[in-house]
Amino acid sequence: MNAFLGENALRAANDRKEVTVVERDVIGHLIDVERQASDLTLEANAEADKRKKAAREKADAELSFASASIAEELDRSFEASRAACDVALRREFDTYIERLEAMPRDQVAFAACLDEYFSG
Repeated sequence: MNAFLGENALRAANDRKEVTVVERDVIGHLIDVERQASDLTLEANAEADKRKKAAREKADAELSFASASIAEELDRSFEASRAACDVALRREFDTYIERLEAMPRDQVAFAACLDEYFSG
């Protein structure tokens, strides 16, 4: 029941001109109870908003912490993978250099090739 209905009942009782003191007291009491209920509802809504805000802040903090932890783990994993790739690349490059150095060199043929190319 809202205050409007209580006030309407009071008006209706006044219109009858037969309002007794008891009726006025009962209607007044009902209006007071309705106002108290409205106040309690407002307080409950305020408390609910406060709790929702606290829960949201807690969830945001937990999400932020979890995100930071995941990002740190991904960074470590990336750095480890990159280091492994660097080692593999260096090993492959060293193997290539060894193969080149192991190839026999025909300096006479190379000099002849250069002479032919540059002399025209």
